[in-house]
Amino acid sequence: MRKLIFLLAITFAFSAAGNATESVVRIAQTFSQQKAYAGGYFFVKISIERRSLDSFFLIEQELPKGCEAIGVESQGAIFSFKDGKVKYSWLRLPAEEEIQVMYKIILPFEMRGKQELAGKYYYIEDEEKKIFDLPSNSIEVIEYIAPSDSIAEKTLLGVVNLDETKPEYVDQQKVDLEYKVQILSSTQKLDKDSIRKEYGMKEKLHEENFNGLYKYTVGSFTTYEQARDFKNKLDYSRYIPFVIAYNRGVRITVGEAMNMASKKRTVTK
Repeated sequence: MRKLIFLLAITFAFSAAGNATESVVRIAQTFSQQKAYAGGYFFVKISIERRSLDSFFLIEQELPKGCEAIGVESQGAIFSFKDGKVKYSWLRLPAEEEIQVMYKIILPFEMRGKQELAGKYYYIEDEEKKIFDLPSNSIEVIEYIAPSDSIAEKTLLGVVNLDETKPEYVDQQKVDLEYKVQILSSTQKLDKDSIRKEYGMKEKLHEENFNGLYKYTVGSFTTYEQARDFKNKLDYSRYIPFVIAYNRGVRITVGEAMNMASKKRTVTK
């Protein structure tokens, strides 16, 4: 029986029918958060105020490329995820006045930037199929940065807190620490010239393989402050740059680099 309902839902979704001018139901879509880490996940909740509608009902959403979906809450619906599309279907809506479904979206490691999520819902009224757009929503996908990095940036060096009255730390020993600004990572090797053209970059692009991902960076700086100032001038609307650190060519966290820098540097007045 469940298989029959599911097949009916698929057929219904692609059958030809006219759109209604105003939906009988009220429907809302919310995300569990505004930002999510690449390779991480977030939850999508869809709420339906059915207003006495008693008919077949289908929700259909196409996810951004590479995303996976897992059903969490269905409230009597049949959940499916196939070919990048999430579907919830009811042969007849439940009797509750407010119906809620929820699913989990798992993001690919290579995804970055703002991702829009929209879709459609369908029902039958007066023996006629009605089609409406779901409310759209968006989430910002960013690369994971270790908590120790954020803590270090806020606490270890006074200049990181953007207080211009505090002295800058100047290295007076042999330079072992290096800072770069990462703008992109991918599971596949990318063409650097194509990246520079796509993002309108003038800076030379460097590539490295770290933890199974290809990392693309710009710049080479001896202090965190220099790298931070360079990062702040980049185009945040097109990518999300952040500072990364190395010790003698080996990648370390920014927190580790700042700890090392604070121990080996002297303050200039």
